Amino acid sequence: MSEARFDALVLTLPATVVRQLRDSIPDFAEGVTRRIQQEVPAYAGPADGRRRQLIAMAVVESANLFLSSLGSRVVSTAGVDDLFRRMGYGEAGEGNNLDALESALRIAGREAWRVLQEVVIRSGLPAATLGRLGDDLLAFVDRLIGQARAGQAMAWRVRDRDVATNRLLLLRALCQGYDDAVQIRADLAGWSLPDTVAVVAASAPEGTPWPEEEGLVGDALADTSAVPAIFVAPADHIEELVRRLRSVDAEVALARSWPVPTEEAGHAHRWVVRALELAASGGIPRQPVIDCARYRTQLWLHAEPALRRQMAQELLKPLFAETPNSREILSATLLVWLETRESAPAIAAILGVHPQTVRYRWRRINELFGESLHDPEFVVQLTMVLKASVPLWVAGDQSDFERYWSEESS
Repeated sequence: MSEARFDALVLTLPATVVRQLRDSIPDFAEGVTRRIQQEVPAYAGPADGRRRQLIAMAVVESANLFLSSLGSRVVSTAGVDDLFRRMGYGEAGEGNNLDALESALRIAGREAWRVLQEVVIRSGLPAATLGRLGDDLLAFVDRLIGQARAGQAMAWRVRDRDVATNRLLLLRALCQGYDDAVQIRADLAGWSLPDTVAVVAASAPEGTPWPEEEGLVGDALADTSAVPAIFVAPADHIEELVRRLRSVDAEVALARSWPVPTEEAGHAHRWVVRALELAASGGIPRQPVIDCARYRTQLWLHAEPALRRQMAQELLKPLFAETPNSREILSATLLVWLETRESAPAIAAILGVHPQTVRYRWRRINELFGESLHDPEFVVQLTMVLKASVPLWVAGDQSDFERYWSEESS
């Protein structure tokens, strides 16, 4: 256990003043914790959350240590030093700098200074005492920041020795938002940044033995702890990556992006994750490898599910009033026509029905939508909302129709 002397302090406060300050710690900690969560976005969270408890604990422990230094020339700092070293280590381990932690300490320092001023003035102590207390408080806050930086440096040393960890941090940096630190992370990871990459998301049974070695599958960065697992590969190596992942297990389902500039890997990450979600819900067909380039419209519209629902209610209302069977066959026929603009015989061949059946359906479609089918803007929107909605209906999602009937009956 280390002992430390606060040399900046040249006086000992009266015991009654120290006791008064110590009694104020619970209210002080509550107020400081609330301000930190309000003013430091990285530390926001619920009032009963674990983050709030950790902040409050750090404030209480620090305040108690500072007050102990006012009543004794030599105090043990081991517990608080270790706490702030671990906080700095944790921030670095998550790839963060210490800006948020230092902002939080500045807030706590300002609030502590306000409380000290009130108590010292109310107690009738000389102004020189307040000045020396201010110096000591600044030194104390600097000490806490120094301990956090020591923990950060320790994490960096560990990280610099661990290539696999650096590769994981690089992948997450690419997928969460490209910044100036990416090149540094790439150097530490021993991974040359290509001009273009492709991203793959993989859904597999729990315990699937991915062929990962030191954070790589072949030349692709790998995060197999994520759900779904994520891989980032140089664009010209994507076929080899897909082949290797497909060979792992017959139940592996993949979604692959098209090549994008490396700084746009975060967008590709969203697309592939969304593609797997849509395949699970029926929004796009289930298949071993989803090529996102084929489903750009669905990915686009399903990025705003509330917008798709609203468009469906506005544009497809005539279809929703039909019987379930009529709605199914009319929507399928209309979507094929919108996508192909073919003749009745050609549409019939696609749907596997008689041309006369298509003509009958088309008359009904014209009765439902009328002149709107001659409006280019309406046709574009109708095509998009049907492409995004029909697969959901086929998969059994009835929410569009339930919403329609709920509104009609209200």
